[in-house]
Amino acid sequence: MGRALLPGIAAALGFGLALGHLAPLGGKALGAAALAFLGAAWRRSVPLLWVSALFLGLSLVRPTPLPKHLAFQLPLLQECTGTVVDLPEPTAKRLSFTVAVEGLGVRLLAYGPQGLPIRPGQRVRLFGEYGEPEPEGYREYLARRGIHGLFWAERVEILAEGPKGLFFWAAVAREEIRELLAPLPARARALLSALLLGSRGLLAPEEKEAFREAGVAHLLALSGLHVGILVAGGWGLLGLLRVPKTWRYPLLLPLVAAYVLLGGMRVSLLRAALMFGVLGVFWLLWGRGWVARAWFDPLQSLAFAALLVLLLWPWSALDAAFQLSFAATAGILLLWPSWARSPRRARLPRLPRYGADLLAVSVCAQLGVLPFLGATFGYLTPYGLLANLVLIPWTTLLLWLGILGLPLLLFPPTRPAAVLVLHAAAEPYLRTVEALSRLPGAALPVGENFGLWCLFALWAFLLLRAAQEEGPGLAGPPRGPHRAWPG
Repeated sequence: MGRALLPGIAAALGFGLALGHLAPLGGKALGAAALAFLGAAWRRSVPLLWVSALFLGLSLVRPTPLPKHLAFQLPLLQECTGTVVDLPEPTAKRLSFTVAVEGLGVRLLAYGPQGLPIRPGQRVRLFGEYGEPEPEGYREYLARRGIHGLFWAERVEILAEGPKGLFFWAAVAREEIRELLAPLPARARALLSALLLGSRGLLAPEEKEAFREAGVAHLLALSGLHVGILVAGGWGLLGLLRVPKTWRYPLLLPLVAAYVLLGGMRVSLLRAALMFGVLGVFWLLWGRGWVARAWFDPLQSLAFAALLVLLLWPWSALDAAFQLSFAATAGILLLWPSWARSPRRARLPRLPRYGADLLAVSVCAQLGVLPFLGATFGYLTPYGLLANLVLIPWTTLLLWLGILGLPLLLFPPTRPAAVLVLHAAAEPYLRTVEALSRLPGAALPVGENFGLWCLFALWAFLLLRAAQEEGPGLAGPPRGPHRAWPG
């Protein structure tokens, strides 16, 4: 039961935050959380502790509706002054960035002309017109982040430069990398921008839809897969240099942190970085003999990362990136050990075992995200397993070709060869995704409440399993030998 304690708290807090956005209870939920916590302490009941975390999540949601006077004022807005508060993202025709508007106390998602040196911290003046986010779901998505509208800027004036902190230099680095990729054909440039920087806005809408229908949209969202690919390469290089394993973690941690910053501090990247950080600290302690190797549990580091992200950004509980990233990782951590200990796997030769492992990881991740895929996109992608088996190794190749190709793109003598190689790897990749998305039955529609039913079924299963393992506390005397939590 101890292994399920922290993951259960994280899951319950997430459920509470998600429900709180639908029906905020405020102080009432906080009182219920306190009562459930006291009951958990008295009965020593883990499920009651989860209930306490659920009500705590409900109490943390504090809706901030747009003031009525601004609801009339914003549609008339044609000029505003404010501060850029995030990393700018290019789209096919415009540059998007968030502005904290002075005097109004709101944030707007601005779309300005391309080619502007917009960076976090700058004070800017925008000339254009206000726009209402559509559809309603997108409007709610932005409102949860404190963004209450769009602003279509035909002209942008940079009034003052901001402090040159980490986000400033991250924006500069992203601009320079996109400039290096400029000689590539448009499709290859857009794909590499997405894989290296997470800048998916340069991809055409039909290309992004093809990734979704092929079941490989996660390849475009910087996540643990991309961090793992980079860390594996760095780990191998340090191994060639005969650096001890214990010291490879502290050497790689700053690089992972820099990549998270360069990728825009996305939730999926932050989750991977936190888990890698926990692993690195553990191995340093293990190298000194302060902890036992068997004590490390990846599921606990995943739960710790989820708790930290939810407390920092409570809105992320309803964010598809958070849900898909954590659910996929949880699916792998819970289901993979069954395959890893399988006698069938042990009998496979090395090369077929690699392919079977890749397929097994894909199956585990797909099972983990099944409810969220159906709820987010309204359909399931049965060819996702096949697509991942082909495209994950290809993505690894593309990432490293992109990283190694950047310095070659910098010098005119080597630029044509780098452009040729990157285009030759990227164009067939896109065509493969498009071909998979056009297969019959690539997108199978599901019911409107598919995800909700799946999640409540999972929640009921966890509660029943917890009650069984608690013994006399809730489920009466045990009827058989005690077994550890699965996975």
